[in-house]
Amino acid sequence: MSAAVHRVPLPPGAEPTVDVGDEVSADAVLAVRRALEPPIAVPAAQALRRPPAEVPARLVVMPGERVAAGDPLAAAGHRIVRSPVSGLFLTVARTDGSLLVAPLGEEVPVVGHVAGRVRAVERRSISIEVPGAVLRGIAGSGEAVHGELVVAVHEPGEELRAAAIDVAKAGRIVVGGSRASAETLIRARAMGVAGIVLGGVLDKELRDFESIQRRRREMGGMTGAFALILVEGFGKVGFDPPLFEWFRRQSGRMASLIGAERVLYVHEADPPPERRPLPLVGGQVVAHRRPFQGRSGALVAILDDLHAAPSGIPARMALVRFDDGRLAPVPLANLEAVAEPS
Repeated sequence: MSAAVHRVPLPPGAEPTVDVGDEVSADAVLAVRRALEPPIAVPAAQALRRPPAEVPARLVVMPGERVAAGDPLAAAGHRIVRSPVSGLFLTVARTDGSLLVAPLGEEVPVVGHVAGRVRAVERRSISIEVPGAVLRGIAGSGEAVHGELVVAVHEPGEELRAAAIDVAKAGRIVVGGSRASAETLIRARAMGVAGIVLGGVLDKELRDFESIQRRRREMGGMTGAFALILVEGFGKVGFDPPLFEWFRRQSGRMASLIGAERVLYVHEADPPPERRPLPLVGGQVVAHRRPFQGRSGALVAILDDLHAAPSGIPARMALVRFDDGRLAPVPLANLEAVAEPS
């Protein structure tokens, strides 16, 4: 059984509650932070009897450092400016040399959503060694979630339908098939499903789902976290049969899904089957999803950064010059190599 290292980012001001070597569960609190309230300005230039431009040189704290009420912020000889509240020191205002301190609100836990051993505790992140398998998808969205893995379809090309989502799926990561409608995704979100793993999804369905999510967030009607990952391609794309069988064998295991990072950890699992190799620049490719389905051309470049696919979620994109001369961006996952570069 292999292991992967997952990095959990820490927000500014978070205080770790674990040490290197600790064993942590997926729901363990790794750190706590106190939410920042609107900053207050602490006059400094006049108190130090220095012009505003000289105040930064008189600081005794660093931006981002936590301070308690009464702690010194800046000093010039026997003149000291102290923080009036407990909070986070932010910066020096350029206009008048005042010091900005953000008071701290209630404590908020930072949960890693992965199980394993803590390998490093740093100022901005905590790294955890996760024993098990890691599967990287071609696109994803949402937050970090964890839950028991459950397969909700019978065949690798079967659609995940709303009827398959019931109360028993609450808190779980559901493996679907070739697609899921916006109705299915909305039902899963409403029923408390933690996350969904799909072979593919239709662009319009995903855009409709994300649009509804945004409206609900704006209205304040959203609770709990939810994540989605695609592992095969954009459009109606079923799972590769060996990969689907691997998922069936892992049903019941704890899994961690980090949607925005397009990664799925399955704890205590053997590695998934190897994926097909990606096309190479200069090789001949064929697109196997709309709008260029069945058309061939040459792979001109693979773009460095993630770019929005027609569905609106970030994905690796490639530039293809099709045989009719048209140059177009295509999700890399929707291309298949038919000839390697000469």
